[in-house]
Order: sequence, then C-alpha cells, then structure tokens
Amino acid sequence: MSIRIENLTHIYNKGLSYETKALDDVSLTIEDKEFVGIIGHTGSGKSTLIQHINGILKPESGRIYINDTDITEKGVKLSDIRKRVGLVFQYPEYQLFEDTVEKDIAFGPLNMGLSPEEVDVRVHEAMELVGLDHEEFAGRSPFELSGGQKRRVAIAGVIAMKPEVLIMDEPTAGLDPKAHKDIVEMLVKLHRMTECNILLVSHNMEDVAEIVDKIIVMHRGKVFSQGSPAEIYKERDRLLDIGLEVPQAMLFMKKLEDRGIFVENNVMTMDEAVREIEKLLRKRT
Repeated sequence: MSIRIENLTHIYNKGLSYETKALDDVSLTIEDKEFVGIIGHTGSGKSTLIQHINGILKPESGRIYINDTDITEKGVKLSDIRKRVGLVFQYPEYQLFEDTVEKDIAFGPLNMGLSPEEVDVRVHEAMELVGLDHEEFAGRSPFELSGGQKRRVAIAGVIAMKPEVLIMDEPTAGLDPKAHKDIVEMLVKLHRMTECNILLVSHNMEDVAEIVDKIIVMHRGKVFSQGSPAEIYKERDRLLDIGLEVPQAMLFMKKLEDRGIFVENNVMTMDEAVREIEKLLRKRT
C-alpha cells in the first residue's frame, strides 16, 4: 500500500496564545511494502504525523492519500481506513484488558464482524508472527506475562486485524535488552512474512540503521531529510547539528579515523564494525 502526503499542516490550540504548529507543510511518499523509520526529537512532529496517517487527527490543511483514497475528504469512512492502517501506540501493553491472551488478540477481529472460525485462524497466525506459542500462551492471563510478552500480545491484537500498514510508535521503549532484541527481530520477521508497510517511530538509531529501507528525519514539524540509512547517516554532522545521535558504531569508527586509522566510514551497525576491523587486522598481519 502506498502513502502520499501533500502539504500537511497541523496546529494544536489554534487561535490561542500557546498555539503550536506541530506539522508545517509536510510532503512525503511511502512506497508499497516499504519498511520506514521515522526519527526526530520529542516535539519534532513524529507522533502527530503518524496519527494523521491513521486518521486519528485531522489536518489544518493538506492531503493524505492511502493508495488513491484521500482520507481527508468528507465522507470517507475512517473506520475502514483504520482497519487497513494499524497503529500500535507506545506501551501498548497498558491497553490489555481481557482475561486471556487469546481473547485479547481476538477482540479486534471480532469487532470487524468476522466469523468465529476466521477469528480463530487469525489469532493463531498473529501469535505465530509475534513468536508466542498458541498452546502455551492462549489460555494464560496477559497480566501474568513478562513486559516483552505483554507487548507481543498487544502487537498481535493489531496484526490479527491484518492491516496493510502497521505503524509502531517506539515499540522497544522501556524493555530490557533481551526483550528489545526480540521485538526488533519480530518486526523484521513480520515485514518479511506479511510484506505490509511498516512505519517505525524510534529514538534508537541502531535499530533504525539495521532494519529499515528508508529513514524520514523530522525536525520542528518539517521533513528535515529522507533517504536510505546509508544516505541519512552519511550526513552525520547535519544530524548532530539538530541534536540527533548517530549509531554508536559510526561514532566508534569516526574515532578510529580521527586517530589516523583508515576504516570504512559508512559503517552503521556493530556487526559491520566488527567485520571492518577484522578486515583491517588481516591486512596488517
């Protein structure tokens, strides 16, 4: 599913002394099946942007096209759009409420009017995609699970609705390193198996560098830059100028370079850094 945004502007508290322009003439395109990372400081417009794509917020001006449907037009059923564009908020486990994992995941599909048989199929599929064994977890209370497992249940509830676009707002926030790694691996698997668009809002530069196809950098309500991870992180100084970090692997390789050790300066992940250093050491032996 493609997403096209044209000249999108959103103002909070319009007309008041403390009105804020959260989005300022934003235009961008997300191609079908793309895995996109959206980065930027708090207040840069990331969350406001994704809530427009899901139809939660109405723009002050501008257009949003989901495929060829302009969701800003009057008469468009936003409930239908939200079935196609799933949004997983930050800390989604706080929204769990049913007494079993299976019931919580089934809630959305049941509200779509699907048959019990179809709902059961979707629950099984969603649990498999997020790495939760149905036999082990279906009958358990979600409130007895670990933080990472609860988050998987919450994500499975959205996946079970089979959205064509899945928006994830800081999906690894507050998790321990093991659960963090599991969620990142789950997102990669999910994109590979479903081929849906995934929009990942994140402050974690390592995650974004490693798994997305394209990065959109937001700054003060505008699109500051966009491109592949290699293209974006190549502009290291520009990112640092607006207070954004770059992956730790890049900083490490830059320190080696500053010491006169010639290394590849487009390395973005620690695995790439290790391979580059091993290559350098082999040349010296």
